[in-house]
Amino acid sequence: MIVKVYKNAETYLLDNEAILLEEEAASQLVLYDAYQSRQNTKENKGLFGVVMDEEQVILHFSNMPSNNMAVYIQNENKDIREAAMVLADYMAENQIQLEGLSAKYEICEAFIDQYRKNVKCTFAERMATDIMEIRQIHDIKLAEGKTRLAIPSEVKFITDWMVQFQIEALAKEIDYESALIKVTKLIDNNRLYVFEDPYETIVSMASATRKLVHGVAISYVYTPEEYRGMGYAAANIYNISKKYLDEGNEFCTLFVDKKNMLSKRAYEKVGYYIIDEIYEYKLLQA
Repeated sequence: MIVKVYKNAETYLLDNEAILLEEEAASQLVLYDAYQSRQNTKENKGLFGVVMDEEQVILHFSNMPSNNMAVYIQNENKDIREAAMVLADYMAENQIQLEGLSAKYEICEAFIDQYRKNVKCTFAERMATDIMEIRQIHDIKLAEGKTRLAIPSEVKFITDWMVQFQIEALAKEIDYESALIKVTKLIDNNRLYVFEDPYETIVSMASATRKLVHGVAISYVYTPEEYRGMGYAAANIYNISKKYLDEGNEFCTLFVDKKNMLSKRAYEKVGYYIIDEIYEYKLLQA
């Protein structure tokens, strides 16, 4: 097996975009990295490549500055563990900076074991999520209320929610200023949605974070504790997903914590189904 590295995202996409688009929601992390890098090669150069066995591609990977290395499996019939180990050796031998790893569990396990044979470090698991996708909305009874775009005057309390989301869902803290910048940008770009109950109290939020070629990725799904269990998040996801599907997108996709069975079942009622998984590990230098 060999690692083939491309000189830039453009050449990588020329060879691989068509195959990645066949499973766009599953390959979205690598694809989105490549699109971001292609749009701005100076700030988002990144590293893109594949692991091959003879002429067959087994794994795709992207390694963007400040992001985890993302790995997508193209060929499940090959030895993906060996491919992950070959990739680990390549990254270690070439002293390529890693922030962490986002991939299926089997890839993460094999990569980390091999990488640590060459580099003194530890990896900490941060997230274990299922990738879900929807292509057709189910007809279900929704919680009363409405979904609407967030407005600039709501940025401060939504920023508080964003900080809480990062702590609860991502097991990490971010500084308030970073969260404020993120929320402001999402609101300005008309990508952050809130759900109001019948009394016009805002009770849940979600955002369309990534526009893909044929679909939209939804993230930052958060409901304050006092409003949970009332169906508000599911209603918000239903309305947002319906909006984007009605506008001509082929699918919407989101990541849900493997341990969060309540959310998973709620999304399944809306019409989402699991298509893959992503584990996230952060690299901690020894």
